[in-house]
Amino acid sequence: MQINLKEKTDFNDQYSIKPIFIIVGISTLVLFFFSSLRHSLFQSGALDLGFFDQGIWLVSQGIVPKSSIIDIHLLGDHAAFILYPLSLFYKIYPDVHWLFLIQAIAISVGIFPIVILSRQKGLEFKQLYLVILIYLFSPILFNANSTYDFHPDIFAVPCLLWCILWAEENKLVHFCFALFVLLSCKAVFSLTVIALGVWLLFRKKRLMGSIAIALGILWFLIATQIVMPMVDAGTGRFLFRYSSLGGSYLEILTNLVVKPNLFLSKVFSIDSLVYLLLLLAPVIWCFKYADRTLLVIAIPTVMTNILSTDPQQRYLANHYPLPILPILIVMVISSLNEFTAQKKWRYRFIIFWTFLAFITMSRLNLFTGEYLQALDTWQANNEAIALVKTQGSILTTHEIAPHVTHRPQVKLAFSNLKPNLEEFDYILLNTRHPGWQSDRDYVLSLVAQAKKLPNLKLEYQKDDVYLFSKSHL
Repeated sequence: MQINLKEKTDFNDQYSIKPIFIIVGISTLVLFFFSSLRHSLFQSGALDLGFFDQGIWLVSQGIVPKSSIIDIHLLGDHAAFILYPLSLFYKIYPDVHWLFLIQAIAISVGIFPIVILSRQKGLEFKQLYLVILIYLFSPILFNANSTYDFHPDIFAVPCLLWCILWAEENKLVHFCFALFVLLSCKAVFSLTVIALGVWLLFRKKRLMGSIAIALGILWFLIATQIVMPMVDAGTGRFLFRYSSLGGSYLEILTNLVVKPNLFLSKVFSIDSLVYLLLLLAPVIWCFKYADRTLLVIAIPTVMTNILSTDPQQRYLANHYPLPILPILIVMVISSLNEFTAQKKWRYRFIIFWTFLAFITMSRLNLFTGEYLQALDTWQANNEAIALVKTQGSILTTHEIAPHVTHRPQVKLAFSNLKPNLEEFDYILLNTRHPGWQSDRDYVLSLVAQAKKLPNLKLEYQKDDVYLFSKSHL
């Protein structure tokens, strides 16, 4: 009787909720620190942080959220309705750091379903924390949070984990709620929801599987054929990434049947093979014992990235592979007991491999190198921004833009554009670091033009940073 009581006590202790909350809190603070640090170093950009920040701010002000940065409605990007509730935080206090904090929290709360799934699989104390370690030190997760701005894709990570957990527990209402949140993040996640439904059918969970498939198909049609065209966006700006497969959804589907070589040549290519190897490398050790049927859920994300003509979608430093991470983590959970039962040294191997993958594949090194290159104008940038006191229109560079997006009109000084400088209340340019899609000669030419305009005055000049403002401001 005493042995049973001790076993029960040990079991409760090892799954004590207190250390889990501490880990979640520390994780949130660390992730928030890195994303905020990148932003403060003027390494975030108008695309995409500035776009989301301006759109959410416009919603909070009761203004139609059509971004002046890329002339697209907030819903026209990916029908991401989840961005609307975020505007409530901007009503409390409008600040882009809300997005960094919410993103950090979203990642960290993914630990909770991981703990419960681990408990269901009978993982021991050290195995549970090993899974959490693998999750938090995933290069995909760190890069998406800390080196690639804010994206609603991040919410797919905890949502998919909760979907799988609640499906396992047969909690239909909870499962449907998680599906709705996941679908509200991005229109293309409809395909992931459909794949999740197919996987659930394999698992003999017919009701949940059917609901997921039906909701996925329905939302894909609504988002792409009604919501996005309704806000004058449509899906044409995304279809160009698949132009080699067809000029429309219908043509792509037709070519899938009549011209399968178009698809197979991309799937079975060196580029695709390298992408898959890098994607799976951090947890490749678990595949022998893992539940590989889970990979069905990852197929839409993998295929949309492989088939795209845009190499950015196969770049692990951005947000595109995020929906695959929850699948890999659940596979780790399903395999850990059997993998570690063979040899005790395998715990040390997993820790070593996890840190090796993080060090070699994460972009942590940017914080000690590339992100510090513009420090020589950091003070001047901040002093100039502090002088922008109204919500008047502004022309500025890609990296400064996210710091001044709480206004209806923000335009970028891209070298392929010829802005009418008289249209702007403020012109803020860094000629030493002109930023993405620009160059020093072009920005210097804008400064020269601004100096000749009688209605503009040079408000600030220091370290090659220039701020012009309308004379009446």
